[in-house]
Amino acid sequence: MVRFVTKAPWLVLFAVFLACGGGGGGCGGGCGGFQQLPQGTYAGPKLDAAGAIRVSSAGFAYINSDAGIATILSVLAPGGTLRVPVPCSIQTTSLLGIPVLQLAIGDEGSLLCTSEACGQMDGRCTTADVPREVLININTLRLAPKSPDIVEAVIGATVQTGELHIGSVSTNACLLGGGGRIKCTVDFDTARAPPAFTELGLNIKLAIDTRWDRLLALEVADIDGTSTCSGGTQPPACIDGADITLARPAGASCSLCTAANFGPVKNLLIGQLASSLQKQLTSALTDLNCAPCSLGACPMATQAGVSAMCVPEDGGPGKCVEASTGKCVPGLIGAEGRLDVSSALPAGLVPPGSEIELAFGAGGLVASGPTGTSIGLRGGVREVRPAACVAPKNRPPPVMLPLPDLDRDAPAVGYDVAFSLSQQVMADTLYRVQQSGALCLELGNESVSLLESGLLSTLLPSLNKFTDGKSVPLRVAIRPVNPPTVVIGEGTLGMNGQPLDPLLLIDWPQLEIDVYALLEDRNARLFTIQADLKLPLGLDVRGCDQLRPVVGSLMNAVQNVSVKNNELLAESPDALAMLVPSLLSLAEPQLAMGFPSVTLPDLPGFAFKIQLLRARGVGQVTGTSTYNHLGIYARLYPRTEACPVPLRAEEAALWLSSREDATARVMGLGTQEVSFRVDDGFWSTWQPADAFGQAIVQHPRLRIGGRHVIEVRGADGRTGRLELR
Repeated sequence: MVRFVTKAPWLVLFAVFLACGGGGGGCGGGCGGFQQLPQGTYAGPKLDAAGAIRVSSAGFAYINSDAGIATILSVLAPGGTLRVPVPCSIQTTSLLGIPVLQLAIGDEGSLLCTSEACGQMDGRCTTADVPREVLININTLRLAPKSPDIVEAVIGATVQTGELHIGSVSTNACLLGGGGRIKCTVDFDTARAPPAFTELGLNIKLAIDTRWDRLLALEVADIDGTSTCSGGTQPPACIDGADITLARPAGASCSLCTAANFGPVKNLLIGQLASSLQKQLTSALTDLNCAPCSLGACPMATQAGVSAMCVPEDGGPGKCVEASTGKCVPGLIGAEGRLDVSSALPAGLVPPGSEIELAFGAGGLVASGPTGTSIGLRGGVREVRPAACVAPKNRPPPVMLPLPDLDRDAPAVGYDVAFSLSQQVMADTLYRVQQSGALCLELGNESVSLLESGLLSTLLPSLNKFTDGKSVPLRVAIRPVNPPTVVIGEGTLGMNGQPLDPLLLIDWPQLEIDVYALLEDRNARLFTIQADLKLPLGLDVRGCDQLRPVVGSLMNAVQNVSVKNNELLAESPDALAMLVPSLLSLAEPQLAMGFPSVTLPDLPGFAFKIQLLRARGVGQVTGTSTYNHLGIYARLYPRTEACPVPLRAEEAALWLSSREDATARVMGLGTQEVSFRVDDGFWSTWQPADAFGQAIVQHPRLRIGGRHVIEVRGADGRTGRLELR
């Protein structure tokens, strides 16, 4: 589990990619309404392909550079050294006519033992035998993706075992020197013969653990390069027999080891060393992602007969291990917790207690091959309780999607890493948010000072007869009869004259808006409007590490308007319907406070930073212009370098050319693409200025009288601010 570092609720959808790094931290409280789950772990529905993270072949190439590999080495082998304990084990071989010869490899005896009397070379493996610690010094590391679910770590290492002891199980195994127990010492040192190192290929399997909620679990499937050299295989891709010396220990009567150069013993040693190294590295990988005890409890297994228990740790929450094996239970590499949306947005905007629970983490699906590695994001969202302001609805489970092909829709400049979220999980999140009550919005003049009857008196003259010509407070309640749905598009933001194909089109059918006026000390409903809202959204990349939510034109966002409960007013339904875009725009600045621009968190300990490239639709649905996934592409660059596209903020003088109804014509930024926002609302998508350097600003809020502030940002970084009264 990972701690959230932002209070922006839209990161419910981007939490794992933009706010998460390493596992095991836990979701702490106090982060803008995001709290630890009171029950410990998330138990709601999940999707296997809720999203994905992918490292391309170019990304692997960067990671394999000097700048990237230092980070990996610091995790796998702090200080560049692995200390691998080689325990005593009974191994079987055949030699010189002996069909079955059992040898105890690593037959060290008890601590400081030097004779058979205390267990050294006594042919038995007992708990008294102290494992010999082998030093593996890692000099180089290279990562490569392999089909179907492997990331190979090729390590260039020097290995020094020191003197290991071997004793035969049989006391009459020696064929030379009159019988007796075979006793040997064996010493492996890669520096004995050139080259002075060996290459070990660790095949790290990206396993999906079906016992534990299909979470990602790392394990070493096997190790290449651990057989003795033969045929065309040459060092360092194999173990050079010249690096291994065999000797007869002092006092031993059997000279079989040295007389026959005992090749089988060398092979047994290498096999035992490889097995110990595999166990050691697998243990290290699983320990890195061992599920912490949450509130003293551990996750429930998804397979019958499997259970976990909490093992206490000094100074920590403890770790969860399988009760039967003692192995670590895989932890969630991602984020889970409870989000109180009402506390993340301005006070009073949504009902208190509008809470959802979520979990997003690595798991479900993996795919690896020559072009890169993709790890699925398994996740889900559920409302804590259905809200009183919405009708409970049953929603059929979404159809599972495969992992997205992020290479196919990648930008022409290429990429190193990419993230994605599926349309299913975004639609399900909107449904759960609606059921929680977080879309039951309510505005009053305590939060929007413009919200008084005087605001509408010129548009609704009959309102004056109820207020005696005075301006009284208004209240606007937005009731989400149905949950919104989402459609993913290509994600064109309008730069360079391109047509706008919104990244996300939020389709919110049959939205109901009640407008009240404070008449005789009570709120009287003036009218109810029902409409469909189609809201075009995008994600604009700024600099290297900022994502800014932007909106397309709001002028045609409201459709299929109908009016009811309007008996108090004399105006026609058409006149009331004209108010809908302006009324909805009153909530925009409040919502924009909860959906700010997001800066990617730094990745402490990593030798690189992330430069965002673009967001776009991924995986086009056959025969349509829509996509199954939202993708965010990025490249890596050294931490020591400055961002290649730094943000600039140069002030520009703006002035108003003209203003009419909901349109303002602003001058002063020259002929370039511009983005604007009105009264601290959302920034718009990019649009070109005309040949006279004028930007056309259209916004429903400008229909409303009073003071307005227009901010404009040019593509070259110049900014300007204009106040209208």
